[in-house]
Amino acid sequence: MAPRKRARPKLSDVLHADLLEEINSGRLGEGARLPSEAELCETFGVSRPIVREALSRLRDEGIIKSRKGSGSYVVPQATPTRRLAVGGGHVRTVASIADIQKLFLFRRSLEGEIAWHAAGSRTERNLAEIDEAALALDRSRNGDSDGTEEDIAFHMAIARATDNPFFERTLESIIPDMRFIVELARGLLMKQPIKSIVKVQSEHEVIVTAIREKDAEAARKHMAHHLTTAQARLFYGSGRDGAFLWQDETQPEPLEEL
Repeated sequence: MAPRKRARPKLSDVLHADLLEEINSGRLGEGARLPSEAELCETFGVSRPIVREALSRLRDEGIIKSRKGSGSYVVPQATPTRRLAVGGGHVRTVASIADIQKLFLFRRSLEGEIAWHAAGSRTERNLAEIDEAALALDRSRNGDSDGTEEDIAFHMAIARATDNPFFERTLESIIPDMRFIVELARGLLMKQPIKSIVKVQSEHEVIVTAIREKDAEAARKHMAHHLTTAQARLFYGSGRDGAFLWQDETQPEPLEEL
């Protein structure tokens, strides 16, 4: 018998848990009016469809009730007694929209440096491992895998190329959180046109090229750009390239459209 596939987490699940936390904590007490959809989008930095899906789930659970022309309200005496697990309750640290945003920030800083050091320290053996991981990731879109484990293996191969075990151990320590977020992102990506998937693959290719050519600055910038764009795609859809998330002048030139 084939193993049963694990339910794929969704960003709306995370927002649902965030809103439950607001209700459980009393910040949104019984009878309280929830912020409007637009306000929730602004507060949590997510798109309107994600907000609507989370609110729909709360309505189905009898936790909130919508009043036409007025908004959504917490149903009296229907406040849940515990926060529900997100994405099946798998062990990890990330459990909220804010956590996801912070993890992307951490990964940009960490993996940008990892890519920089990998470009300077990589051996031919490291490069062969990175190439193999990139190829496996590319092939995953035509197979049964959703690419999650292949994506993580690609990033870990780059960490090993630094010849610094502390980089590898640190990245390895957040694999459960990485896996959760990659599953979120790839679940959305697989619903996009093939052009969007190929564009993501091109982001990996320029990282590999920079490492192969021992161009440390390019490797750092392309890795940071890849993670910033991944964040933008997750929260705002495939049409955003992540440029609006940059807070400094280190953004690389946009990749050429495929």
